Amino acid sequence: MQRLPIIGQSTAPAAVEAVLRAAFGAAGSELQLERWERRPHLLAQAIEEVAATPEIGGALIVAPFKERAAGALSLLSPDAKTTGAVNLIRRDGDRLRGHNTDVDGIRAGMQALLPRARGQWPRTAVVLGAGGGARACVAVLIGLGLQHVAVFNRHLHRAEALVAHFARSARQMELRARPWHESVLEAELSKAGLLVNASGIGVEEGESAVAAGLVPDGLVLLDLVLDHAATPLMREVGARGGSVANGQASFLASSAATFTLLTGQAPPVEVMKRALASELGLPEDHVAVVGD
Repeated sequence: MQRLPIIGQSTAPAAVEAVLRAAFGAAGSELQLERWERRPHLLAQAIEEVAATPEIGGALIVAPFKERAAGALSLLSPDAKTTGAVNLIRRDGDRLRGHNTDVDGIRAGMQALLPRARGQWPRTAVVLGAGGGARACVAVLIGLGLQHVAVFNRHLHRAEALVAHFARSARQMELRARPWHESVLEAELSKAGLLVNASGIGVEEGESAVAAGLVPDGLVLLDLVLDHAATPLMREVGARGGSVANGQASFLASSAATFTLLTGQAPPVEVMKRALASELGLPEDHVAVVGD
């Protein structure tokens, strides 16, 4: 039996725990999840404890520690190195390697949106948020070859830090940090074909990251809010002729990639989908996976 801690500042039961626990059970895996609540200054110590304990097979890293974890590890996968963020640590011999399966999730979510976006990606995008999820979004958008991406965050310095991190890999595009003011956001949205909400705004029922009057016609939206089949922002974009998706397909694709890295097995996708539906209190047919 191997232990798998979930390391975060607040480790209340979360969807990732329910989904992976169900997947491990279906696959007969002996990985056992446990919650480790740590203060930010104790993250490095927690990672050292993982490294020093052979029966711990790795760790899941949750917000707000994803960027900090990348700085605490000497071995990083290509996606973790590109984003400067880690959501999974896996034992690699006698060392630990950081991975970023959020990128797998965003990439899959984007590809699922493509047919609804008339088969061709817009060339300009707006990203809301500057945490680990937003970093995964920007990495995928760079790979898709977009020409202009504006990053908004309530704290401008965090958006600026994200942009600075990607300065080298984004040389072929215009990547800018923007202050989150309605006039600035409206101006950028009027030019953008794609909007990604990685800010977490919208988790609370009735809450929207963008005021209704700022949404242009025909927008493509990936709203990474997981808890609702349709957020107010999704409904507004859909009413204006846009293409929309919530964060469920991206979450499940990321969780599937995490499962495979930890077990070496193909993920039990339907089991994971049912577990997510149960955790969110939604009918199973309201939860989307890539390909639905």
